Amino acid sequence: MGYKKILLSAIIICLTLFPISKQGWAVQQPFQELISIDQVLDFVGCDREYLNVNGWCLLNKDYMPFSDLKSLAAKAAHFFGVEGYGFSSSQGNGVRQVSIKGVNKGGQVVSIMCQSVQTLAEDDEGYENYMVVDIVDGTHKGNSRAVRDSLEEFFGTVGVNATITVTLVGSFEGQLEPGHMRSICKGVLEYLEARAIEGLYQEGLMSISGYSPALGKGIVSGGRPINIQVALRYNSYKGRTYIWVGTPIINVEY
Repeated sequence: MGYKKILLSAIIICLTLFPISKQGWAVQQPFQELISIDQVLDFVGCDREYLNVNGWCLLNKDYMPFSDLKSLAAKAAHFFGVEGYGFSSSQGNGVRQVSIKGVNKGGQVVSIMCQSVQTLAEDDEGYENYMVVDIVDGTHKGNSRAVRDSLEEFFGTVGVNATITVTLVGSFEGQLEPGHMRSICKGVLEYLEARAIEGLYQEGLMSISGYSPALGKGIVSGGRPINIQVALRYNSYKGRTYIWVGTPIINVEY
């Protein structure tokens, strides 16, 4: 397998373990928010489902044995207070991976993945090592800023800067009309002092990305800055219309 193909596989495996978005995006800029998105769901009048905060990074490009990957994952589990966790590991096609998933005392579900990918640059063997920490808080008490700060603190102990995304998920009873969905998207952007940058409108799905000076720098998509994304979709099985509000983008499947 060529270098480019292995590298692409590594990125896909690393980022789709905890899906980040259906849209392409560039490197995240320093994130310094002036307002919080935590009250957005109350503002639009929906029920809160859960909070998801995801952080990932490229650790280094050195060889890391399973023992080091396991040690790093355990360090993260201890930092986030995961109780009674176990390890799962896999190896194949130049990829070695260690994962932990458990619940901490606060009721948050914490998923941790450390991965080492062997790359081939011409005739030389190389490595790229990634780490992903994903926290889901369905207690309705999670504070997005506090969770994000804890992720930044942890990755700081590892000596790396991580790309961190925050997503709030809520729902409305029944199926909302397209005009109502547009009104909700507009209301969220206005609440966060954001302007719309790009949008996607399909039957049953609406997604708008925007930029708010109050949310700080985010990512660059198509040469334009983006630090907020809002999406709504009707779920016929549950009979509810779901809303996702993510910064700088939505980091879960919608």
